[in-house]
Amino acid sequence: MFELVLNETDWPTKEKADGLVSQWKAVVGDSIEVGQNLLEITVVKTSMEVTAPVSGILKEICVGENELFQPGIVLARIESSD
Repeated sequence: MFELVLNETDWPTKEKADGLVSQWKAVVGDSIEVGQNLLEITVVKTSMEVTAPVSGILKEICVGENELFQPGIVLARIESSD
């Protein structure tokens, strides 16, 4: 099971602010491909698309829309087919 995590090196700003999940572009059970847009996040007025690093099935969304999260938190789990 692959855990989708954004670390500080992936953060769209240098500020140590919480991120906000603006929108999920996939739902649990969806088949996803590498590079597919999975969700949009906002950090200090900066929006960023997060793409799938692996292909597989989206098994769990751990941080819902309009929820805050910090770097290092698991956003989703993907059953990888890679």
